[in-house]
Amino acid sequence: MGMFDLGIGGLGKMFKSFMSPEKGYEKGQEQLDKYYNQSQQYLQPYNQQGQEAYGHLHGAMENLLNPTQLHDQWAQAYEPSEYARLNQERALNSGNRAASSMGVLGSTPHLQAQMAGQNQIGAEDQQRYIERMIQQYLQGAGLAQNIYGVGANAGNQMGQNAMNMGGESANMAFGKQNAPGQMFNDLLKTGAYAYTGGGTGGGGSAPWSPMGRK
Repeated sequence: MGMFDLGIGGLGKMFKSFMSPEKGYEKGQEQLDKYYNQSQQYLQPYNQQGQEAYGHLHGAMENLLNPTQLHDQWAQAYEPSEYARLNQERALNSGNRAASSMGVLGSTPHLQAQMAGQNQIGAEDQQRYIERMIQQYLQGAGLAQNIYGVGANAGNQMGQNAMNMGGESANMAFGKQNAPGQMFNDLLKTGAYAYTGGGTGGGGSAPWSPMGRK
């Protein structure tokens, strides 16, 4: 399609674009803003979760640096399991039958043995409880560490995006500022080229187009 096939409207748009070269940089900046905002919005939830996980991870590290206090907290919260209660009941019944068969039921040795057995079952149950708490606590700390790592990577990417955006925007601003002068300079070069007959075998003038030299 030739230049004269564009019609008046098409030629007007072409002339307007030609006389406002900075508009291209403005459009480019709009695209930069669009995709920058999209990428930051995508990364923001991961960054936020990472920051929250860091707080939990920091608290877990402080607790692990003071294991005695952590152990005491768990010990105070301990309650016998149903399994331990059943074992204590079975041990009590079994001990009573044995003591009765030997004629020592209710004696001091019988009661002492009974108390020792109950305490042993309770201590083992509490130890299992604390071991489970330690395992769950470390699993939680590991999960928080993983989430924090993902968030830290997202934050790093967001920072890199911002740096890249700053550089690209600076280039766009520089290009926009200098676009009119660059266009005028190109026009002078085109005129000089046509005037001297450059590229035409020395005799003719170079063809000129509103879109620049071809």
